[in-house]
Amino acid sequence: MSAHIVRRSFERGAWAAFAVPCALTLVFSSSAAPSLDSFWAPKLERKPSGQVLIDELPKGVVLIADTGARELAAGDFAGLKLSARALEEVRTYDYKKVLDPENNCVPPSVAFYMQAPFPMEIYQGRDLIVLKMEYMDMMRVVFLDGRPHPPESAPHSKSGFSTGRWEGATLVVQTSHIEAGTFMNNGFKHSDALRLTERFRLSPDGNTLWAVQIYDDGQTFDGRAARYMAWTRRAGEYVFPYECDPGYRE
Repeated sequence: MSAHIVRRSFERGAWAAFAVPCALTLVFSSSAAPSLDSFWAPKLERKPSGQVLIDELPKGVVLIADTGARELAAGDFAGLKLSARALEEVRTYDYKKVLDPENNCVPPSVAFYMQAPFPMEIYQGRDLIVLKMEYMDMMRVVFLDGRPHPPESAPHSKSGFSTGRWEGATLVVQTSHIEAGTFMNNGFKHSDALRLTERFRLSPDGNTLWAVQIYDDGQTFDGRAARYMAWTRRAGEYVFPYECDPGYRE
């Protein structure tokens, strides 16, 4: 990840416009919902400007402070009580394998890639919202048309299956069918039973997008956990193709 961050910092002079595939047609969103449609750059904050979302977290939720470029040390799980299975997985985790070329370009799940220090584009419609991430070229579709989630037997993926609804000015997204993957950068992985709830809200001036992710994974840890993240609106900019190189660490 670090090499790409460095590369990106020197490439801001020429943004490569990358549009949503033309086969995807969006119905324009209702004027009643705030517009999230824009390019959003990660905003690394010492003090959360969206503290209001943190204050609204359910009682007892463990807030994980590892978003952006921050990482937790080995053995630090932010106070979460891990299951026996998860602890054994952490104990046998081989950090050296992360450096192997075959592992360099394996994307994490939505529970991890949303908080990576890379930008995204949001395309907002009436019936769905598309989030185009620069990190690992990941894409998300959030259905707003009231459809149900598929049965548990349906395929899981790194982005999962997401439905959303507006609660006033807050977009609430529920995601299921998330493939097991990285949860923290210290050997801690979530299971494919993870359920994700996200709340997105604009700042009063409309220039900052706040979000919290709430995680529920009884197979991996007790209770619930959460992360806070924020992005700055930069109209007219675009994400780069990630172009992950498996051998760049060499």
